[in-house]
Amino acid sequence: MPSKALFMKLTKRLKRSIELILLFILYPILLGINSIPLSIRLSFAPFVAIYIIYLSYKHRKKLFKKRKQVKPRQFWYKVSLRWLIIAIATILYVLSMDPNLLFKSILTRPILWIEMIFIYTFLSVIPQEFLYRIFYFQRYRFLFKNSPIFFLVNAFVFSIAHLMFQSFLVLGITFIGGYLFAYTYHKTKSMFWVSVEHLIYGGWLFTVGMGKMLGFPI
Repeated sequence: MPSKALFMKLTKRLKRSIELILLFILYPILLGINSIPLSIRLSFAPFVAIYIIYLSYKHRKKLFKKRKQVKPRQFWYKVSLRWLIIAIATILYVLSMDPNLLFKSILTRPILWIEMIFIYTFLSVIPQEFLYRIFYFQRYRFLFKNSPIFFLVNAFVFSIAHLMFQSFLVLGITFIGGYLFAYTYHKTKSMFWVSVEHLIYGGWLFTVGMGKMLGFPI
């Protein structure tokens, strides 16, 4: 009996590992290979989406169960400190690359800036946080005994999801962001709060003037 239980446990780990590699590593890499026709790269998307939706529905009670309460004051204190560091670093970066871009979007095209905030929130931040935090944590957390390693892997897969931008800058920024978001979700178990943090950092990037560098129209 113990050997059978062990076999089932190992089989589950193997299946889940393969799933992780296929969904979060190989397919994003495929999407990022521009030499492959876009029609071929996107042809797998419906199957990936249907599979994730099916699993999300099947395990909806685990994914959406009530989480512990978050202390907003503590959350805002930590996020504010991180944002301050990010703000200083990105302002210096934009000034060194092209000073004319600094806050150009919000100063010259405020309506478009507002539209981008809404689009970014609902078509990027929320779907990404569901997939890379809610879904990812529930499906693959048991594969890793070490939390920092788990966060690093989460940051890695979140980063390569942005390979299509063909930018080392984007990969670096999303890797750092992915680690921060993984840590925040681990602490809060809240999609709402980790999405708020994601929106603050991401929205700041195209506010400060790094939008076009990161694939945004502003």
